[in-house]
Amino acid sequence: MHNSPSLQAKSFDLTSTAFLIVAFLTGIAGALQTPTLSIFLTDEVHARPAMVGFFFTGSAVIGILVSQFLAGRSDKRGDRKSLIVFCCLLGVLACTLFAWNRNYFVLLFVGVFLSSFGSTANPQMFALAREHADKTGREAVMFSSFLRAQVSLAWVIGPPLAYALAMGFSFTVMYLSAAVAFIVCGVMVWLFFTVDAKRASAGDRHG
Repeated sequence: MHNSPSLQAKSFDLTSTAFLIVAFLTGIAGALQTPTLSIFLTDEVHARPAMVGFFFTGSAVIGILVSQFLAGRSDKRGDRKSLIVFCCLLGVLACTLFAWNRNYFVLLFVGVFLSSFGSTANPQMFALAREHADKTGREAVMFSSFLRAQVSLAWVIGPPLAYALAMGFSFTVMYLSAAVAFIVCGVMVWLFFTVDAKRASAGDRHG
């Protein structure tokens, strides 16, 4: 009985730290892929300039559709934790596809579709972080600011790291590094993130 406050504080610190690490790693996963994409399409896929532009346009459209679908789905189902793990898994598949495949249309329609799910892990993590802050009594705005700082740090470190991996080793190594980041995120979310039981049960009734 006397140990419960200590255990709760320890659990809270562990979960909060996990949120910070996941925010950084999801940022790294994105920062490893986006800055070098045009070079990857030109040098590895041998896409013409117009096709590179169309790829970015298609990526934006598919990303918006996937993001809207998942936002509505998460609000109805309630279990953001499982959704984030699912998004990380699809992010791993997307990175693996980009690492080994060089077919333009496969990358555009399959790779971008999968990577759009991977990218959505970050906003879903922020939504879950707000729920966590509200549940534990932490200032939600301040906690979100710390998380955004981690993402910003990732985008400072990620682009030069992406170029170093791609130019120094290969695009395969770069994309596999992003896949590893997604794997670590998925594992940490599964092990350390908590689920709001009321939201999850309400989501099950609506689902």
